[in-house]
Formats: sequence, structure tokens, C-alpha cells
Amino acid sequence: MVLEEALKSYLLSQSGLTALIGQRYYPLSIPQGCSMPAVAYEKISGPRIHAFSADIGSYPRMEFTCYGETYPSVSAVFEQLRSALQDYLNTIMGGVGGLEVKAVLLQDERDDFETDSKGNIIKYSKIADFEIWYEEQ
Repeated sequence: MVLEEALKSYLLSQSGLTALIGQRYYPLSIPQGCSMPAVAYEKISGPRIHAFSADIGSYPRMEFTCYGETYPSVSAVFEQLRSALQDYLNTIMGGVGGLEVKAVLLQDERDDFETDSKGNIIKYSKIADFEIWYEEQ
């Protein structure tokens, strides 16, 4: 199982998060006209751990952008996401056939917003970068 699939499986099994976003969890960006709140994710770096015979692991940095129509709504989604991932340590992420995760570390977080042509805020976002250490299978 690849990391993105394991993360999706794990995060969409978290009832606190899905109570807020449902299945609105997308690669790279949310679709135009998407209902909110929603979450987009992307890999922003992908260093690997090398050994003589093969790569044995990786510690990519994944960025999650939570979107909402209000600051409180996006903050609630962010807290559910952070709670699900920060300091995660489990043998298998994503269920059977998942990844052996050694650590998930919150590296950075920040706020942002988008405006319309008149300068009115139309979308709030909170962005979190997590470093995810896992072993290759």
C-alpha cells in the first residue's frame, strides 16, 4: 500500500474528522465548487532511507490543507486532523496491507485565506505539514 492510500484509509476512519468533512478528502486541491469543510493533501518532499541492497524506508513530508467557510469551522477540522496524526505510532496504518509507521511528527502549521475580487474573504484555510516515518514492505 502506498502512503497516500494508507493515510486516506486511516483518516477517513476517524469519526471526529468525517463528521466534519464526510468524504471530502482530495489530492492536491479541492474541486471547484466543493462543499466545505474539506481537506486536500500533497507530498511536498520524499526523502528515502537507503541501504546497500534496497531502500528500507522513507520519511516524506505531507502537507494537509483544511478549508472552511468560517475560521471556527476550519479550525475544528484542523484540530481533528492534528489529533488523528500528531505523534501517531502504530504498526499498521491503513488496515490490512497498510504501512508500518514509526512516527508522525507535526513540523509546521499556518493559517491562510482566499478573497474575491472585492477583497471579501471567501475561504479560510489551515495548513499542516507532517513528517511521516515508515518502513517499506
